[in-house]
Amino acid sequence: MKKPVVSVVMTIYNHEEYLKKSIKSIQNQSFKNWELIAIDNGSTDKSSSILKLFKDKRIKKKFLKKNIGRTKCLNLALKICKGRLIAIQDSDDISYKQRLNEQVKFFHKNKKCWLLATNYILVNQKTNFKIKKDIFKTLGNMREILFNNDIAHSTVMYRKKIIDKIGNYPSNYIYAQDYAFYLRAFLKFKIYVLKNFLVKINFNHENADTIRATNKGLRFLENLKLLFWIFSKYKLSFNERTKICLVILKIFIKMIFSKFI
Repeated sequence: MKKPVVSVVMTIYNHEEYLKKSIKSIQNQSFKNWELIAIDNGSTDKSSSILKLFKDKRIKKKFLKKNIGRTKCLNLALKICKGRLIAIQDSDDISYKQRLNEQVKFFHKNKKCWLLATNYILVNQKTNFKIKKDIFKTLGNMREILFNNDIAHSTVMYRKKIIDKIGNYPSNYIYAQDYAFYLRAFLKFKIYVLKNFLVKINFNHENADTIRATNKGLRFLENLKLLFWIFSKYKLSFNERTKICLVILKIFIKMIFSKFI
């Protein structure tokens, strides 16, 4: 089998309701020269059994006996990847048919692009309410990523060689490892975003990463850590420093308020 152009990384933990459709969305891609690095991260539901049902040789499976955390699992997957481009897909999300093709074409045309995201559709699994997330409208200027992360990890594709330049996903983040990765990339490279809506993001279900992280308070604490990191690493204007201070204040207020809910 020829060497894949794209390595799709999928870490799996207790997503039995979504996993089959998520993997099939990769199999159904119009771009065919890919491999899927699918790692079951110690699931306690039927996720591992579902993964074993797939016989596609392009799917490289790994089963961990216990959960090692999302960050370690992502970095383990990166060691296995053979493609020169790496795409991320969470095991509860869906990539539309043209996703890989559109992103690969962009990389071929834009040699200076190192990290590329896309617009996406958020689907609330409890209400089936859908929201189109247009990153150009929510961020406006990519410098806004310093204050607000609207990039969905499942939309991201980057050159594998970027790891040599910025490192793996930071091991000191349990929840915000993707945001920390983008910020490290943005220090050295421009981040690009395709206007196409190429991924469906399922959220607000019991085993969503955001739900688990919020319940543990990790989201607030890690966002604070990242904001202080931005202060120390980025050259910021007076307005940007002021804005970060306001964001920090808002997080502190939310942390205090959440204790009384």
